[in-house]
Amino acid sequence: MGRGLKVIGFPNVTAMRDRHGRIRYRYRKVGDRTVYLPALPGSPEFADAYAAAVGGKRVIGAERTKAGTVDALAVAIYKSAEWGQLAVSTRATYRGIIERLRTDYGQLPVRGIRHEHVLTMRDRRQATPSAANNMVAVLRWMMTFAVDRNLRPDNPVLNVKPLKISTDGFHTWTEDEIARFEARWPVGTRERLAFDLLLYTAQRSGDVRQMGRQHIRDGRIYVRQEKTGAQLLIKIHDHLAASLATVPAGQLLFVMTQFAEPYTQAGFGNWFSDACRKSGLPQCSAHGLRKSAATRLADVGCSEAQIMAITGHKTAKEVQRYTRARDQMRLADDAIAMIGGTQSEQNLANHKGRLAKSRSKPLKTKDN
Repeated sequence: MGRGLKVIGFPNVTAMRDRHGRIRYRYRKVGDRTVYLPALPGSPEFADAYAAAVGGKRVIGAERTKAGTVDALAVAIYKSAEWGQLAVSTRATYRGIIERLRTDYGQLPVRGIRHEHVLTMRDRRQATPSAANNMVAVLRWMMTFAVDRNLRPDNPVLNVKPLKISTDGFHTWTEDEIARFEARWPVGTRERLAFDLLLYTAQRSGDVRQMGRQHIRDGRIYVRQEKTGAQLLIKIHDHLAASLATVPAGQLLFVMTQFAEPYTQAGFGNWFSDACRKSGLPQCSAHGLRKSAATRLADVGCSEAQIMAITGHKTAKEVQRYTRARDQMRLADDAIAMIGGTQSEQNLANHKGRLAKSRSKPLKTKDN
């Protein structure tokens, strides 16, 4: 096999044909051992193996671990039913954090972890508060697993508070930014197709990258959300229909890589972010379009229930930030309209039953 072609979205992974004509995927980085990855990019097996390779660990089960340690806890988690029931994207996220915990604390006894230890672990990551909070959340889940399996008597992470984050999260695209992306990527390009799927279904990128012809039913797209399990039927918008009409016949998934293979979660996000940068929009992302879609729905007067029927949010609280912004703007507009210009001021001044005093006479001053 030769050098192979780089696989977009997976640093240090190349695709090549072996002597039998089969395409194989290889992870190779200076200082790390070479790992051949199973299945196709986008599959759970590939995602798990890639995360393990990047984490510098052998495939779980291929090395011995000391009983009672964080290493042993990770092995038990990866073999459990609880792990198997997590969404593929969640497993990839959790595995990345678990492997970093193994690197730093793998030989520590699970029973020896105390509340103050977790605070120290969190505080060491204070420069990146989101990463710190994610670590705490995953460690809390791990300790709950340990308690359920009698590996320790209590959960030392339960009362660890997350660090405050002064951000609204992913940037919400403005209408001007939406127009700029559309101008850069016309209908017929993969980038525009992905954009229209994100904007006109208001779904997460993990669900959009798995959409295909098999999900179209009576003019609607059927979605079973990977993260929440919510099942939705969303009517296809005319703009989206125009993009879908450009998908080659026989192509199962709408958006595929240059190798005609499914995108992984990381691969799709990186590829779309690159398309944003090429549009002069480095601040924009795939998830930001989901927020823009919800904002658009709120701005045209959709109720919280209507927005939830499209986005799949579980509670009204999750969409209230969009309706609050709309209501604040409308209330502010109404308030300004009430004071209006000079005519409105005159009308307010001469309220019925309380005529304003005339100022036809000059005001008296101390000099008069």
